[in-house]
Amino acid sequence: MIQPLSAVRTYRRLKRYRQVTFTLAKYGFGDVADRIGFSSLLKRRLKGKAKPAVSPTPQRFRTALVELGPTFVKFGQLLSTRPDILPERYIRELEKLQDDVQPFPYNEVRAVLREELKNDPEGLFEDFEQTPFAAGSIAQVHKARTPAGAVVAVKVQRPGIPRLIEIDLHILADLARLIEKHIPELRWLQPGELVEQFARTIRRELDFLAEAQSTERFRRNFKDDPTRYIPAVHWEFTSARVLATDWVDGVKVTNVADLEARGFDRKEVARNGARAILKEVFEHRLFHADPHPGNFFVIANNAIATVDFGIVGRLDDETADQLGLLLTSILDRDADAVLQVFRNLNLLNDEVDEALLRFDIEEFIDRYYGLPLQRLDIQTVIGSLLEMVRRHRIILPMNLALLGRMLAVASGVGQTLDPEFSIIDEAAPFVRSFLIGRADPRKAARRLLKTWRQYSELIRSLPSDVEEIAAKLKKGELSVSLHHEGLARLIQEIDRSSNRLAFAMIVAALIIGSSLLVLLQQGPEVLGIPALGLAGYLIAGLLGLWLVVAILRSGRI
Repeated sequence: MIQPLSAVRTYRRLKRYRQVTFTLAKYGFGDVADRIGFSSLLKRRLKGKAKPAVSPTPQRFRTALVELGPTFVKFGQLLSTRPDILPERYIRELEKLQDDVQPFPYNEVRAVLREELKNDPEGLFEDFEQTPFAAGSIAQVHKARTPAGAVVAVKVQRPGIPRLIEIDLHILADLARLIEKHIPELRWLQPGELVEQFARTIRRELDFLAEAQSTERFRRNFKDDPTRYIPAVHWEFTSARVLATDWVDGVKVTNVADLEARGFDRKEVARNGARAILKEVFEHRLFHADPHPGNFFVIANNAIATVDFGIVGRLDDETADQLGLLLTSILDRDADAVLQVFRNLNLLNDEVDEALLRFDIEEFIDRYYGLPLQRLDIQTVIGSLLEMVRRHRIILPMNLALLGRMLAVASGVGQTLDPEFSIIDEAAPFVRSFLIGRADPRKAARRLLKTWRQYSELIRSLPSDVEEIAAKLKKGELSVSLHHEGLARLIQEIDRSSNRLAFAMIVAALIIGSSLLVLLQQGPEVLGIPALGLAGYLIAGLLGLWLVVAILRSGRI
């Protein structure tokens, strides 16, 4: 969890904090900055630099994230996988975000390898290309040859990137807390939870040992599948900041012209890619969750090679069971059962109108029920489902959002390779096997046993819980906590107004007192005016001027 910044740490990060708030306001988010309490600072800095006063657009949002640097670009990439909370126009714009950064110098690569692997590149490898093959915000990749003759991709972490990311994570967390506190209409987006999810994701990306372990697990899962290739990890050249895997010499899966030029079967490539992803979801319940075309290559025999396992998604048994129940309920045209699945997954909060949601579920089922598989477009189906979810302000668990995004991308890439491709056709046997497996008596018995254990524990603890509540009632220690919402800003404004009123009364008292001293002509004089009266006028004038400036800077007269 991201902890609040201490005063000292906040001061040290103030320059970056100002840069972030200034950039967001510059691109049309000044109203947000104003509502979270940064209006005076931003208006002073934005004078003569602000963009025209228009509503923020997806393009402005993307440009702001790019200007803010790698951490915010990564955050935007994460948001692009969340069509359950962002409109389609924002999703499509954020999908354009790329890690477009300059590579870091070779002497820094050498320093990282020496620190992590205790040797220079020349001592570790038979050959090491100094120019990186690819460079990203977190790391860059060099091609090398081991003493044993294996050609490997060496991923080297960018020096200092963990510290920079931590600074930005703290700033994001602070902004999220302020948005939740001061902007009630955005509270349903759960910005704090979004930042926490992002923090967990990017910190895992920074741990190359965790990525190596994920790579090995995928490799074991597909060891007997000739249509899928996962590069092996070279552990002797791997650490927390360096990762060495087999070099993949293939064609990017979206490079249709190159695929045809090299004689690959595009239809077979589309089927192999879809089956690999479906196998990850329905059989392994561990799937590659970074569906960037640069992570998927086509190699010999139309096989799919996958790289970069820094972000992976998982389906636990309970979620998988609920997804199976969801599919069954849709096939049975049972809107009530679908609604119950939403409840079981804890997707519904007190603000959701369940009657209206049930109506929308029925409409969704009727729209697609009975259509031939060939006429179903998975991207359209998932898009309609996510639009319904977003309309009712339902926040999906991160893994389900990643899963929906992965299936939609797989369908899109498949149709690029083969216009007649249908991922639903490919998914049918996997779904059928999944539903049959769910009805397996042994699995049903395990679920029943798990439920019995949970209820047994509840029944066992119930008497002591009741006794504890009764004891607190007798002692008068039982209390009810009430939490108000929406009053914080009102209280803040009342407090500010009270302070200004008290300050104005002090100024008025100084003026009246000084005027009495001048009228009475008491005490030493300066230029024929009593010194104390003159001093009172000066102090009152300065304080009054300060009050006027403060009111004008606040923008509220």
